[in-house]
Amino acid sequence: MKKTLVIMLVALIGIGAQQAKAQIDFGIVAGMNVNKADFKHVGNNVRSGNRCGWFVGPKAEFTLPLVGIGADASLLYSQRNIKIEDAAGEKTNHMNTIEIPINLRYQFGFSSLASAYIATGPQFGFNVGSKKIKEMADFNYYKVKNSVLTWNIGAGVKLLKHLEAGVAYNIALSKFAKYMGTQEGSLRSNTFQVHVGYFF
Repeated sequence: MKKTLVIMLVALIGIGAQQAKAQIDFGIVAGMNVNKADFKHVGNNVRSGNRCGWFVGPKAEFTLPLVGIGADASLLYSQRNIKIEDAAGEKTNHMNTIEIPINLRYQFGFSSLASAYIATGPQFGFNVGSKKIKEMADFNYYKVKNSVLTWNIGAGVKLLKHLEAGVAYNIALSKFAKYMGTQEGSLRSNTFQVHVGYFF
């Protein structure tokens, strides 16, 4: 009897492991960033308009069988365009970063052909481009931090187990850049994202 129970337990673990393994998906995602910089600058009327950018990179998704709870992680190359407007005019700066979002997700199916998901989690960004965000006068600029922490909230759908489309809002938890000048100031940047992906 004990031997039978052990054999059944091992068999169930093996089946569960195979099912869990089958729920690990790898793919590539690409999408659009729509961001607006939020300036905190004492003594200067600086503002920013919405600007579009893009991102692309590999993504891995893991979902526990039956319950639909899982996680996803990506390694993205991202470009954000930050527009600065002041009394002297306007200037657009291009910021390039490596982004690593890690999300807890819950996936639920409508049928065998389609499912939906909600996801949330931290995103770690690392600057790989310009160290400065300049105003119209070149001697007025913001020094970009080497890394920044943000938080994602998103949702989307997956079709035919291969195609994914989703939206997310990326909330800044730390300063993106610090103003370098006689006045105190800083910059944060929240981003709205739309993406599509293909999983193999």
